[in-house]
Amino acid sequence: MRYSNYWLMLAALATASLSGCNSDSINDEHHYTNKLSITSAPRTDDLLIKAGESTASRVISCRMAEPTYRDVQVNFDAAPALTATYNLIYGDSASVLEEEFYDIPVKTITIPAGSVSGDDVEIDFKNTDQLDKKKRYVLPVTIVSAQGIDVLESARTAYFVFKGAALINVVANIEKINFPINWKSNVSSLPIITVEALVRSSDWTAGRENALSSVFGIEGKFLIRIGDADRPRDQLQVVAPGGNFPDANKVEGLPVNEWTHIAIVYNSQTKERIYYKDGVKVYSDNSASGSVSLTSSCFIGKSYDDSRWLPGDISEVRVWSVARTAEQIADHPYEVDPESDGLIAYWKFNEGTGKVIADQTGHGNDITGSGDPTWVKVEIPQIH
Repeated sequence: MRYSNYWLMLAALATASLSGCNSDSINDEHHYTNKLSITSAPRTDDLLIKAGESTASRVISCRMAEPTYRDVQVNFDAAPALTATYNLIYGDSASVLEEEFYDIPVKTITIPAGSVSGDDVEIDFKNTDQLDKKKRYVLPVTIVSAQGIDVLESARTAYFVFKGAALINVVANIEKINFPINWKSNVSSLPIITVEALVRSSDWTAGRENALSSVFGIEGKFLIRIGDADRPRDQLQVVAPGGNFPDANKVEGLPVNEWTHIAIVYNSQTKERIYYKDGVKVYSDNSASGSVSLTSSCFIGKSYDDSRWLPGDISEVRVWSVARTAEQIADHPYEVDPESDGLIAYWKFNEGTGKVIADQTGHGNDITGSGDPTWVKVEIPQIH
């Protein structure tokens, strides 16, 4: 009986088609299957509260599953009352964005007959630099009504969230990518050098045959790397005049899934070689001997060959011609003044697109990757 009903249904549909029944009448009869929804993300990317940046614009797009034979008018508007809904869904404690900080110039669009979408709705934000950076704000914008079509409730509203800008908001994952450094600065003979970097890996050991992960420098001369045949793959090692340091199993390894600030100070005048981890001195000796030259074959993310790549994210790479003090290193893991004395090169790795990384000092030591990094959004330090 089930199959008989099935074939009867097919026959009825075929008859209707042959008798001149058009798609519009089918849409009328089955309009309950055609719903309107916002096709931009229900929760958009966070917008940042930054000094000197007072305006921003975002758009909302909407779409029907199928076209109809008549125009469909759609009305949008801000819905401050839905702030509580947003906080409940996303576990947030955001305040409503007040009307003085936004404008929706056109709140009504028309989806023409035979189409499934119309013009975007633009939201213009203004005076946002006056918002409190310590707070989070949300503007829900919703489909208030749609003429002649149902709205998919789970995709009726878009949420625009403002939060204070962290010092670092995007970083580069440079797995299997390296950056050769063609120096514009004179780095031929440095009696003193400090190198800093923020690094993070989800796994220092998996997915690769080589035991070494390269951070910065030149193979066999001056190189900051992680792991080796004689030590765990998460343990930092520096190749430098005076011999490699620290010795195997002398210091703790780097964590996984956590940002770690590493800093190496090499001073041939005082003979000191120091390793700082998250601003704390974890190793030092008095074996520095001779100046350091970085002029040729200097890389970020490579040493010897392409197999010694860094398995993770990197940010805030800095090279100095001065010995940074323990206090300076501890106080500035996330940002320094690009015009600081002794700062030779400063790569933030915060471009967010492309493979060219700018030298923030203005000295011209820009670098270009062997491929495009994966850009990762972060919040460092995290703002609550």
